[in-house]
Amino acid sequence: MITPISRREGRPVISAVTGTNGKTTVATATWQLMTLIGWRAASYDSTGITDVNGEVREAKTRRSPDYLPEFIDSQAHAGADAVSLEAYVGILADGLFDRVEVDVAVSTGLERDHIDVHGSIDGYWKAKLRLFEEYLRPDGIAVLGTDSAQGDLVRAAVARRGAHLITVGGGGEVRMAGVQEVDGQLRGRLLIGGSSYPAVLPTVHAIAATNLILAATAVIGTGGDPAHVAEVLHDVTPPPGRLQVIAEHDGITAMVDTAHNPGALRAALQAVRSRTPGRVILVFGAGGERDRGKRRPMGEVADQLADLVILTNDNPRREPADRIRREVREGVPGCIEVPARRDAILAALEMARPGDTVLVAGKGDENYQLVGRERVPHDDREIIRVAMARP
Repeated sequence: MITPISRREGRPVISAVTGTNGKTTVATATWQLMTLIGWRAASYDSTGITDVNGEVREAKTRRSPDYLPEFIDSQAHAGADAVSLEAYVGILADGLFDRVEVDVAVSTGLERDHIDVHGSIDGYWKAKLRLFEEYLRPDGIAVLGTDSAQGDLVRAAVARRGAHLITVGGGGEVRMAGVQEVDGQLRGRLLIGGSSYPAVLPTVHAIAATNLILAATAVIGTGGDPAHVAEVLHDVTPPPGRLQVIAEHDGITAMVDTAHNPGALRAALQAVRSRTPGRVILVFGAGGERDRGKRRPMGEVADQLADLVILTNDNPRREPADRIRREVREGVPGCIEVPARRDAILAALEMARPGDTVLVAGKGDENYQLVGRERVPHDDREIIRVAMARP
């Protein structure tokens, strides 16, 4: 069994998640599980800020270091039992956690991203590890997947802090067993130490299942009843734009995902490949004015895991779009290059045959494209819906 943290008098329990990929999925699932078991919970993540009354407002990535403590205090006064936080790069860089004591900290794994902000991959990882070395209370709980990228770094940080580590996944303390796929869901038993609970996960993708179990472990670590948490897992809804099926027509499936770094793109393509009887057709690009070093590796991942690659523009910002594509293309020389993103999506759908999956990666649920200084209306999902609705 998991021994939950002891609650601090006068404030809600606080769960925070960091990592390179999957943070938003885990953070939103954590908040949903908290509310589903009957807690009054608030959240701060990249999809928005949700107070204990369920009111949502836009999340800003640049805030005063005073903001997060004040937000937690305001929710405590409003009767919050718990707060779920996403420790993404913006609020870490702004020092928003400097005066926040975290009860349970979750890592989804550390890969390459945001080198433009932190200067080096070591600087990026060091910033993420602060959650475990500085902000997690010394007698708190850290949650880590057994196959998590750079898991040894997290383990070492937790050990230095003196906190308790709980591992999730194969060989871990918390894992799923006896899993069967039924009607687009995974049914099995959630094993926690020596205890077992029936559980249904509303996904068929391994990475999504892992994220759900990470969130469940965080809630149990903050004091949630394991049986109740396992019971409500099937009611969790993923955030939009994450391995989201947008349309299916004539045997062709079209999906979007937010993957914008090599690790995320690899995970998305592997998930899609496992469910696709035909070809995997990938439409993707890379963002401008960001880490240029990840462009070729993203191309290499696409070259290895997709059957057909259409290279297009993502958010070029003020960087020449042709230079971005050229640097990505070094990793995937056999791709088809279609600069206009809408045209690239339509070309992929036109090329698709029954049994194929078209994955449009990079933007997910975004409804704009950053070109120069302009925010141009653009939604991958809407383009797919309109195109696939035609007879």
